[in-house]
Amino acid sequence: MTFWTSPAAPLVILIVGWLVIRGIKHRLRRHWPAQVLTWDLMTPLLIICSLLLIPAGAGRWLPWLVMGWMILGMGVAIVQAIRRHELLYPVFFKTFWRLTDVYWVVGFGLCFLLTIS
Repeated sequence: MTFWTSPAAPLVILIVGWLVIRGIKHRLRRHWPAQVLTWDLMTPLLIICSLLLIPAGAGRWLPWLVMGWMILGMGVAIVQAIRRHELLYPVFFKTFWRLTDVYWVVGFGLCFLLTIS
């Protein structure tokens, strides 16, 4: 039971999640949407695994990460509205979600480093 409360458990969840998503993507070759990357489906797992690190010491930084994520969304909306003079949902969501992928990889890495240090 101590394994699931350790910082190693979220890493195992991420690795298993990655393997499952890649397996499903390989199995559904023709029916898998070409625009959907594996990282796009890993983002919810990264957020959940960051939440699992709260008791181990990441609780102080996680609210700041969520606020930064909100600021990222507002920034993408403002930049797209200024650049294109319109805000189209498909363009906004794809850009926001791809930036969210990178943001939460860094955020999870920060939470993980805080818990093991």
